[in-house]
Amino acid sequence: MAGSIFPDTLRSIAVLTVLVTVLCSATYAQKMKPSGVFLTDSIEVGKPVYFSLSVRHNPGTEIFFPDTTYNFSPFEIIAKRNFVSNTDDDGTLDSAVYQLVSFDVSPKQSLRLPVFVFGKKDCTAVYTAPDSVFLASSNLVRSDSLTTLSPETNLLPLGREFNFSILIGAIALIIGVAGSIYWVFGHDIYKQWQLIKLQRRHLEYVRSFNRLMRNARDRKNIKDAEKAIIVWKNYLERLEKKPFATYTTREIMDNIADDELADALRNMDGIVYGQGESKNMHVYLEVLKTGATRLYRNRRKYILDSPVS
Repeated sequence: MAGSIFPDTLRSIAVLTVLVTVLCSATYAQKMKPSGVFLTDSIEVGKPVYFSLSVRHNPGTEIFFPDTTYNFSPFEIIAKRNFVSNTDDDGTLDSAVYQLVSFDVSPKQSLRLPVFVFGKKDCTAVYTAPDSVFLASSNLVRSDSLTTLSPETNLLPLGREFNFSILIGAIALIIGVAGSIYWVFGHDIYKQWQLIKLQRRHLEYVRSFNRLMRNARDRKNIKDAEKAIIVWKNYLERLEKKPFATYTTREIMDNIADDELADALRNMDGIVYGQGESKNMHVYLEVLKTGATRLYRNRRKYILDSPVS
């Protein structure tokens, strides 16, 4: 019998302890006096207003301020700024400033915010005293000053709708005509396009090679002669689709059977790599230019004579 009474006594003591703790927390929360005030006396519709919330409490007590999810009616929150807690002999001071805005046109608007005191079971809300601001009428438009709108019942001409059927038909006709022209003249057009590109590249090569050859002849400049050979090799590479730019003189001659061209290349190698002057340097360069022109004409004739696949 005594064993059954003892657990009941412990259970009663535990319940009493919880009740005492809750009552103490509620009593302490009631002693708190949070302060909430507007930082201005008047507001305008749609313009920000600032509300300051602060509370001094025991350093060991954990409190929370309303966040942006709280209902600030009749105001709407724009931003919240928290300040660092300040603790002294009188306790800990926590504070925050809320940036609010109101679209209400009531002459007087009030707000009171809670401070939530954290307990073991739940949080206790302690409210500030209400503080009010007055609506300034400087940016309000009175209804009697609005211009009355008069109905307009005259008929307006409607614009014509775009005919997509005609557009689709025109596109189909253009594609058909273009396809027919390509089917009949496509090979000739492709050949002409190849010839135009070939001629343009040849003219660019001749222009660059002539300038370097003229500088090498007039100034006796071996560097310009070396650059002319590089331009010549690069042109042959694009013309013959072979890596002439990396070929040696022997490899070039293996791909181009031309004794006069081979002799000019060997002489230019001696001038460039031997750094020696030669009165015939421009003659050798002219041979290279003539050889490239001959290869250009052969390529042009090949394009004209070969069928286009």
